[in-house]
Parts: sequence; structure tokens; C-alpha cells
Amino acid sequence: MTPFLACPACHAHPLTTAAGGLTCPSCAKHFPVNPALGVVQFLPPEETGGAKSNIQAWWGDLYRQLYEPTDRTLTRESLAAKLAETEDLFRRRDMLAVIEMPLSDLAGKDVLEIGPGGGAHSCLFAKYGAKVTAIDITPPRAASTARKLKLVGDGTGQAYQGDAENLPFQDSSFDIVYSNGVLHHSQDTERCIAEVRRVLKPGGKAVLMLYARHSAIYWCNIVPRGLFSGEMFRWPEAEWIGRVTEGTPKYGATRNPFTRVYSERELKRLLSAFKIAGLRKSSFQFDNFAIPRLTQMRAWLLQRFGHAAHPGGELVYGGPFVAETRLERVLGRYIGFAWNIVAEKTP
Repeated sequence: MTPFLACPACHAHPLTTAAGGLTCPSCAKHFPVNPALGVVQFLPPEETGGAKSNIQAWWGDLYRQLYEPTDRTLTRESLAAKLAETEDLFRRRDMLAVIEMPLSDLAGKDVLEIGPGGGAHSCLFAKYGAKVTAIDITPPRAASTARKLKLVGDGTGQAYQGDAENLPFQDSSFDIVYSNGVLHHSQDTERCIAEVRRVLKPGGKAVLMLYARHSAIYWCNIVPRGLFSGEMFRWPEAEWIGRVTEGTPKYGATRNPFTRVYSERELKRLLSAFKIAGLRKSSFQFDNFAIPRLTQMRAWLLQRFGHAAHPGGELVYGGPFVAETRLERVLGRYIGFAWNIVAEKTP
């Protein structure tokens, strides 16, 4: 167990082991271990409803689409090989996990990842010696990350199911809180950011990726799709953007409940309690426009010119991924969809 666990409701600690789970010594709330998944549930089913149930349903559906087939066959050796490919893809894409995260300096650092998905990022940090804790609101994603962390390094990384709006950790616990493209999908992103700050040590860093409003994807893909589908006239902004992004359900009917986008001014307002130490845009591809089959056309053309899909996408995207070209990477600095952020906790 992570040594700095605390009750997500009242922040009391230490939690006591009782009846197949953990119990708060102050408010007596009980957090069971899910016997099928093998993870502690800090947001048990009986406390989940409404928007949070929809978040779990959607991201659980996407887990089954992208990660479940790979998870069935992973071994320590195959995961190590796939992680090497993933890291290479991240470097080719100028991603947060290898640019803003100080991989060579992670050994011994307490790192929390919020929203690990299938666990590739957390496993990469564990490979470099970080003491990794991960938390995901979706039970199968938390379980997937927990299984993978046991196959990396000394196998001591921990994953839990829980809510980023009520983190089950003591104040000032982590050197780094990392979250890649997750917090903008929460019900209350401002509360998540406040929780990130609470659990960071003084001087600790939040390394975050959030979506950019002023980007090719937003203005040339999301807005047209929202307009022509009529979704933007039926829902608040975060909800209609959610409904037209991140794909479509395959195993249920629930669509992505929330997606938020931020201008630079909105971003700085959101992070006003931090000192912003780094801010960089990335992630543009020529298929970012709302034109049918443009993604397939781009992939075909690039393959013809020797730019094949990279195998490192399997752990993160569910299959090989066609990385950005050099020109796309340059344009991404200006019209990319990803804000890559380093924010320091100051007194």
C-alpha cells in the first residue's frame, strides 16, 4: 500500500485494514478491495451516480476497445519491449511524458499519476525508478495499471480506483503529480486542480496536459462537428465538446460526458494558485480537419513516403500510431491541441 493514503472524504489517516478493505478511523467510511479486479475502491459503486457513472461507463467502454486485448497477453518481457517502443514514440511526438517529465531524475521520487488509462505512462516512470502511485476513476483502468506496475522494476508501484476531485492521499505527499489529457474530462476540473495542489509537496511540480482552445482541432474539427450535429445547441460547452470527441461507444450507449478546452488566459486562471514554470503547445496533424476519411488518407500518403505507423502506439492507443511529421511538429507549437504544462506549488 502507498504509505500516505488518507480518507478521501475527511483526509484522516492512517486508514486501518478491515473486512477486505480499508476503513477511515475518523468518519468510519469503508473502502473495499474489489475481489475481481484486486484494487482498493476509494469511490465504491454505491457512491457513484449521475455524471461519475457516465464517466466510468464511457472510459470503461474505451478501455475494452483499446487496452483489454493487449492486457491479456502481457508478460514482464513483452511489457519491457513495448515500453521501449512507447518511449521512442513519445520522443518522436515531443510528448509531455518525455519532455516535461524529468525521466533521468525520477529515481526515488514520489510520483502520482491521475488517470493512467492502460498504465503505460506510470510504467515508464517506474522503469526510471520513480515510486509510482496511480489513480483512475474507472475500475478496469485502475486494475490494468496495477497489473502492469507489478511487471516493471521492483513491482512496488500501486494503483487505486478513485476520484480526482477527492484524492485519497495526505497533504504534501508527492514530488510530482502527472496527468496527461485527463483532468479536462472530469466533472469539476477546478476542484481536481485544487486537489493536485493539496497533495503536492511544497516546491513539487504538477506536470499536466490539457486541451487548447485555439488549435486546429478545436476550430476546424470540433466546432464544425458540434455545429452540424446540433450538439452545441443542446448542451453546455464541456458536454457538447465531450459528445463529439474521443470516439464512439462500442459496448454501451454512453458517450464521453465532458471535455474542456482552454485558451492561454483561461489556463492561467485555472492554475492561478501555482507558478507556471513551463507552457508549450504540441499535437497537430494534417488530419485534424473535419473531412471524412482524412485520417486514412494521411496514413496512406505518409506510408507511401516511408513514414509508417509506429508500433509504440499499442500500449497507449491500442495499436500502431502514425506519428507527426517534422512539419506537423513545427506547426504544433502554434496550432496544436495539447497544452504541456509544468506548474510549481509555491507557499
